[in-house]
Amino acid sequence: MLIDLLKKLAAFVSLLLFSAFSWAMSFESDIEFSFDNERYWGRFRYDGDKVRMDVKDLHGNEETVIMREDTNICWFVNRNMTYSEVAMKFGIAASTGIIGDHIDPGKVRRQLLGMEMLNGRAVNKYRVIIDSCGKPVEFIEWQCPGRPVPLRVASPEGNSVIEYRNVLFRAQEYFRFQLPEGLKKVRFDMPGKKSGQA
Repeated sequence: MLIDLLKKLAAFVSLLLFSAFSWAMSFESDIEFSFDNERYWGRFRYDGDKVRMDVKDLHGNEETVIMREDTNICWFVNRNMTYSEVAMKFGIAASTGIIGDHIDPGKVRRQLLGMEMLNGRAVNKYRVIIDSCGKPVEFIEWQCPGRPVPLRVASPEGNSVIEYRNVLFRAQEYFRFQLPEGLKKVRFDMPGKKSGQA
């Protein structure tokens, strides 16, 4: 069951095609997301080129995902003191819905689709296309005017959705984006990839 969660989170991190508008602050928030009808929730921490998500699913599985754009590595850490490591296929902006101020604004195209009500708030809905690692990534974003973090981002097909809630802007401790000591590295095959394939 845990390996299934790992594979789903790996697919989520490497295939979710999300982004948001540029802003410069570090923050943490509650996060709730779904990927192909599987729901997850937990805590999200963002600091420029680093992200940490402590998440769980409906089956009681818990996992920590640490994304390091500075080293192009994503770690999946679980409670039994093991971790898996994969190369990031997309940048943090395309994987989490957050574009930091280090992203070239020329690589981001936004089209206003209109205004909607979301969780009792009037929000702007955008179609966004970002160049991530040389590939165009498209997503839909719901954002309150004047707020730097979107309320929701979703794939165009709607099969993947992230919601950010209770956003708290503050500096993040560097250790949260490091592997804890004493972990054992394990390997697992990425979804849709046969063993031995590059």
